[in-house]
Amino acid sequence: MSNIKLLNQEGLQFLSDIPDESVDLILTDPPYITSRDSGMDKWVDHVAKQDQEGATSLRTAEEWKSLKTLREWINFLKKDNSLYTNESIKKGAIKRKLKTYKRDFLKYGSIYGKKYAVTTKYGDWDSNFTLEQLELFARHFYRVLKPSGTCIIFFDLWKITSLKEILENEKFKQIRFVEWIKTNPQPINSNVNYLTNCREIALLGIKKSKPTFNSKYDKGIYHHPLQGGKDRFHPTQKSLPLFKDLINKHSNEGDLVLDCFAGSATTAVAAIHTNRRFVGCEMNEEYYNKSMERINGQTNTTNNV
Repeated sequence: MSNIKLLNQEGLQFLSDIPDESVDLILTDPPYITSRDSGMDKWVDHVAKQDQEGATSLRTAEEWKSLKTLREWINFLKKDNSLYTNESIKKGAIKRKLKTYKRDFLKYGSIYGKKYAVTTKYGDWDSNFTLEQLELFARHFYRVLKPSGTCIIFFDLWKITSLKEILENEKFKQIRFVEWIKTNPQPINSNVNYLTNCREIALLGIKKSKPTFNSKYDKGIYHHPLQGGKDRFHPTQKSLPLFKDLINKHSNEGDLVLDCFAGSATTAVAAIHTNRRFVGCEMNEEYYNKSMERINGQTNTTNNV
């Protein structure tokens, strides 16, 4: 696949080697900087460290009371006393429960398990990314795009205004919203409020007038499922049908598509299926290797998804 080029390289370094006005479409999904904002990554690291030191941290009064009660039961049973509740309770059973609490807390941040708490720790690639870095990427995006080129960037819904300001400062024009509505969203906290992860937003900007747009009266709203199965190996992996739709509308066959946050290589695979050329990078070696396996498993036909 000589028309598909993916490098194991840092994004800004990769972009510095891309010639001016050589790219038709940028379709990319940078880190959303969500794990740092939530504080969950620091909390999980803190809990793991305390566990190594023999300490215990709890986030709520309810969790403290539950664990405190179990520990009191163990101390009571150690004195050869009997304990009667609505169930038959033995010291071994309580110790097993404590181990379960410890496991669930270290994994999910809650002794009650995944149902009640979801860790948003995506890794250093997310928590170390900044809006200042995104400005540098946007500057390169404008430079490498052809005059008729389009840039589409997926980003956190709550930071989309910051992204819009960055694109405007870099002289992008006709900035529009693109909305992906997930037809199979993960039911996180579904029993306490509306689903928060059932849609994602991208901003689209063009370099100059007359961009490629193979559509008409288009609302920019897409309904596609989350990627599943053996091809899903990245925590923020995007929908392949979604990216194929975007590439078909905003470029033509033979055009060059760029993604400097390749992740699981969905943009590259979508380019293969739509007969576009692709150039991109992924700095994480593990994701890069898995992405290359995924790319090498494709053929230039839309029948092999």
